[in-house]
Amino acid sequence: MLHALVRTARVSGSFTALLLCATSALAQSPIVDLRNPNPRELQSTVFTVASAQDVRVDAAGAESDNNNGTFSWLATMWNGRESIRKDPWMGNAWILDLGSRKVVWELSAAATERGRRGTRTFTGTVRLPAGTYEAFYAPFPTVSWSEGDGSTGQRFVNWLRDVGFEDFHLTIRGEGQRLAGAEADRARRQFETGATVALRGDGAQRFQQQGFTLDRPTAVDIYAQGELREDAEFDSGWIINADTGRTVWSLTWRDSSPAGGASKNRAAHESVTLPAGRYAAFYATDDSHDVTAWNSAPPTDPHAWGLYIRVPENARGAFKTFAYEHVPAASTLVALTKIGDRAFTSRGFTVTRPMDVRIYALGEGSNGRMVDYGWITDAATRRKVWEMRYDDTDSAGGDPKNRLVDRTIRLEKGDYILQYVSDDSHSYDDWNASAPRDAQHWGITLLAAHGAPDRSAVTEYVAKPDASVLAQLVRVRDDENPRTRFVLDRETRVRVYALGEASGRDLADYGWIEDAKTGRTVWEMSYRDTDPAGGAAKNRKFDGTVTLPAGEYTLRFETDGSHAFGSWNANPPDDPEMWGITLYRVR
Repeated sequence: MLHALVRTARVSGSFTALLLCATSALAQSPIVDLRNPNPRELQSTVFTVASAQDVRVDAAGAESDNNNGTFSWLATMWNGRESIRKDPWMGNAWILDLGSRKVVWELSAAATERGRRGTRTFTGTVRLPAGTYEAFYAPFPTVSWSEGDGSTGQRFVNWLRDVGFEDFHLTIRGEGQRLAGAEADRARRQFETGATVALRGDGAQRFQQQGFTLDRPTAVDIYAQGELREDAEFDSGWIINADTGRTVWSLTWRDSSPAGGASKNRAAHESVTLPAGRYAAFYATDDSHDVTAWNSAPPTDPHAWGLYIRVPENARGAFKTFAYEHVPAASTLVALTKIGDRAFTSRGFTVTRPMDVRIYALGEGSNGRMVDYGWITDAATRRKVWEMRYDDTDSAGGDPKNRLVDRTIRLEKGDYILQYVSDDSHSYDDWNASAPRDAQHWGITLLAAHGAPDRSAVTEYVAKPDASVLAQLVRVRDDENPRTRFVLDRETRVRVYALGEASGRDLADYGWIEDAKTGRTVWEMSYRDTDPAGGAAKNRKFDGTVTLPAGEYTLRFETDGSHAFGSWNANPPDDPEMWGITLYRVR
């Protein structure tokens, strides 16, 4: 029959030539044949064409189920057509030029026709210049469900059949060569190997860093892809001045554009002139949606996920890389990191001479309040010398509640206690929202502010008996009523340091002093005379002085059945080990 058609077509030489070309293309074995996809399994084939040509493309896919139906119709009626951002197609195909990293054809943007069972089909030719390409098929359904045990249900399988999922495919025929194995990998990653800095976001390393120097002002080409929301960054890259810590470039929603696929895929490609100096490039990923396993429709250039920096050939001599640590182990003095839920941890240290200390702390906070945070206490006075406050923090990446402090303070000679507390959720290795960029440093780290430290300047703190302590009842637990006696041989000014629990405007955990002979109360902790003790609002503190005549006294403290040392039912106070009461002789 085909020969008959060709004979009939001889009346038109041009038609005959066209028909023969089509016949030749149909007879060729496909250089790309992607079909029978599994849900959320990105398929691809790398191929080359030696000369410019028209290749024959045959593809079938489907729009997002959310782009049709009742919800979409109602949203359009309410907001207007232009305000609706459609979801990516649940079955989409495209061809990427691996030289330019540009999409040269995409099913979702092509002139398609209606296929069977709700599919959209394309059959036609696409002009390809000589070059290397990668063809992709992305089968990412926009709805799914399970049978309750986490497994894919039969209803979901039936639904896939209803929308023609088994018809999804991409076939390309032409004069080309398919690449496989190591040859294909080299072709698809040529963009990475040609970069002077390449931080590939494949999830293998959650936090990557690379230092580089520029001997003169240089225009650098920056290409980055990541997972972003308007109010949060999950996979993202940035560059800082390594000497000042100032951010000179970052991948943000505002300064990026859609990268194809899911709306959270974002990309930026720009040239930035950097002055001569030392810099550090970073790329951080969370625990999902990257090259190893996409949980939504992937970007159209999936193998370029990450941060890549290039310099012109004539500037290569001005560019050098060096090993960089944002939190250098060699400069670390004291650290409390990788903090989990419901934690209170502390470590003492002694500063033998005044010095500048860099504080690098990550924690959780929102609405102006921190719930996972650190602070430094003067071991002698039990007073805070520094605290991580929400207003002093910046975004730590990931969810907006991840907060960061990176600053330098001056510590005088003395004994200190580094402390950190966390609430019952969202902490290291148990995040209930997206993790921060530098998750491994969740907690607080003190470092020498200027290079490697003199190790004799900071030593381990060893608590010594305090000769000024007259009497003490601390680390008091639930339902306890401890007491202790002390004697004053003369009238004495006494510092009272007491931590307790408020119940409304009364105190449920509190201390007092009795005359040992008469049992009369000579001083008592009251709500009106206390101040907030940090942590939960019910934590109260008294820190003041009283004058006691010579005599014999009984120091007492009482707790109710909840919220005391070792068994907090809300955030503990800033100085939890001193829950109770301590009397100091004022010198």
